[in-house]
Amino acid sequence: MLLAVVAVGSWSIRGAQADNAAEASASAAAAERIEVGVPTVVSADTLEEFSATHSPLYWAGEIPDTKIELTLTATSGTFVRYLPTDAEAGDSDKYLTVATYEAISGYEGLKTADKEIATVESSKSGAVITVFDDRPLSTYFSFQNAAFQVEVFSPKKGESKKLTDDGSIGLVGGEA
Repeated sequence: MLLAVVAVGSWSIRGAQADNAAEASASAAAAERIEVGVPTVVSADTLEEFSATHSPLYWAGEIPDTKIELTLTATSGTFVRYLPTDAEAGDSDKYLTVATYEAISGYEGLKTADKEIATVESSKSGAVITVFDDRPLSTYFSFQNAAFQVEVFSPKKGESKKLTDDGSIGLVGGEA
């Protein structure tokens, strides 16, 4: 009897490991198929695989009743957009989007933004957070010596700033 339980337990663990390995392999393959300029609906696992080669990559975590759309730009920008479950990739409506712009020195630009056209703050984590008067639906942040800048856009007034301030925006694969 003990032998049967051990055998079944061993098979179950190996079966689960095989399933996990197959899922990880599928996520990695899907991440490699992201085409520049083509909005693609992806799983959180695929987004994490993608972030392994496109880092840093920020997002708002998994949000109930949404699906994640990923778009890679020709200039190494990445857009993580949260679509309603009934929307298609590339939908022209405006939804919560977290964009990470790589290879730019965003910190100084945001920190020195003219106070007459923007609100500039520093966070406890050391980020500079900026909202430009002419783009009130977007909140931008960057860190000193970082070669990237993040934009959080929401069509809901004040939501991008709230999500940035309350720590909802984080690194893919980290805490969001």
